[in-house]
This record gives sequence, structure tokens and C-alpha cells, in this order.
Amino acid sequence: MDLLDQMATFVRVVDGKSLSAAARRLHLSLPAVSRQLRALETELGTNLIVRSTRRLHVTEAGHRWYEHCVRVLRDVDAAKASVRASRVVRGTLVVSASLSFGMLGVIPHLTALVARHPQLAIDLRLEDHVVDLVGEGIDLALRAGIAPPDSTSYVATPVATMHRIVVAAPRLLRKHPAPRTPHQLARLPCLLQITPAGMLVRWLLRDGNESLTVEVDGQLRSSAPIALRDLAVAGAGVAYLPDWLVAADLAAGRLRRLLPTWTSPPIVASAVYRAELRGDARVAAFLEVLVLR
Repeated sequence: MDLLDQMATFVRVVDGKSLSAAARRLHLSLPAVSRQLRALETELGTNLIVRSTRRLHVTEAGHRWYEHCVRVLRDVDAAKASVRASRVVRGTLVVSASLSFGMLGVIPHLTALVARHPQLAIDLRLEDHVVDLVGEGIDLALRAGIAPPDSTSYVATPVATMHRIVVAAPRLLRKHPAPRTPHQLARLPCLLQITPAGMLVRWLLRDGNESLTVEVDGQLRSSAPIALRDLAVAGAGVAYLPDWLVAADLAAGRLRRLLPTWTSPPIVASAVYRAELRGDARVAAFLEVLVLR
């Protein structure tokens, strides 16, 4: 196996924090990955990784080699993309998105996408947790409100900027007067979002230079904003939701916006993918369909 292949394998090992994750991603056996690593260390005359039964430790030399590998592989990918004669989009792209963003921001565009690119297949995973791109075999993840990985091994392309706003159904407001200040939200039944770890999403509101966190409570909670949207439309409580998610309901009168001058700080949604996929035709074709910008 040539040096570029060994470099790519080493990057996968470091990113996945294990030889087995790299083996799965590369469709190789674990012994084959181990042989590549040993051959690379023999060629370089130094240890790159120290392995134990529980963890993998990258040596100082390994960190330096990793940075060289990432830079070289990125340059090779860019060179290939610049001279590639055909830009036919083919192959499978594995995408991870949250349930709400996937249902409303991705799925409506997939029919047109695959019709335009007959040789492209999309594996869409809807999951409300932060994924390990390398370890779980994912090419591209859509993330909102989560800082992209602080690594040169990944690219984060912004695809949308949104704000959370406070909304409620007219039927709920016939029972409870609409609040005039954010603090009055505490007297209303609210629909709460929880993270996969079980933490409550805080209601942070901003009006000009004034910013505050409102303490709210309610009987109904969900990790999926789309579920909270449906509950809000049904009159089950006041919700704090992304503006794009409730735009159609506001236009149709199914929901009303409360405290219209107050919003959350801007939230950026990004498409995160490995640096080696920079310039990949599959990634470029997929990103073209995301219209929430």
C-alpha cells in the first residue's frame, strides 16, 4: 500500500480514536489497519500511536505527522478536483440531521435532488444527538446551535441562520392573556425542549441591547422541536421555536407570535463534513438543495 493510503488510514485512526473505527470506515479488517500502522511507524522510525487495552494515545510525533497528513491529503483532493474531467455526481452520501431539520429542511428537496442526479444515493439518518462522523460512518452532519469540531480535519459550511421566537395558538390565548413582558411567560403553560442528555433548553431572549433568560415551566417536554410545534398548534402551551419551523403556521393563523420584538440570539446551522470531502461532487450537490439560508 502506498504512502498516501497509509496517511489516509492514519488520519482515520486519529479522528476515530480507535483502529476498529478506522477499519469499519475503510472497509478493512482490524489486522490490516494494524499492519499499515506498523509499516508506517517502521518507515518513519518512530512511534505514532501508543495503544493500551482501553485507549489510544497519539504521541508528539504522531500529532506532527497527523497535521502533515491532513494538509497533504487536502492538497491531493483539491488537485484531483481541479483537473477532474467529469463532474457526474455518483455514489452514496450518508447524511445525519435532526428530526425537525431533516423532516422540513431536507426531505422536501430529496426527490428533486435524486431526479437531477440519477447516480446519487442519499442515506438520511434522523437523530437528535451529536454524531461521530468517522466512528458512525457519516459523510455529512447538519448541526444547529452546536460549535463545529475544532479541527482542521473537518469543514463547517453555514447553511442557515435562524432565531427562536415565542409562539402560541389562538385557542390557548383565549384562555390565557398574552404576555406583555418576557417575565410574564412564567405564568403560562410552556412546552419545553430537552437535549438528548436530558437538559432543558433555556429561553434566552434579546430585544436590542437587552438580554435575559426567562424561567418557564410546563408539563410537556420533547427533544424534537417539530413535536413541540405540533403541541403548540394544538393549544397545549407556549413554545420557543426556530422561526423557520413555525413560519407556515404563523402565516396560516394556526399560531401567533408573542413578544414580537424579542428573539433568541442568532443560531447558525452548519453542514459539517471531513476535510477530505472538500470539493466532493456529492457534497456540493446536496448543499445546493438546502434553501434555509
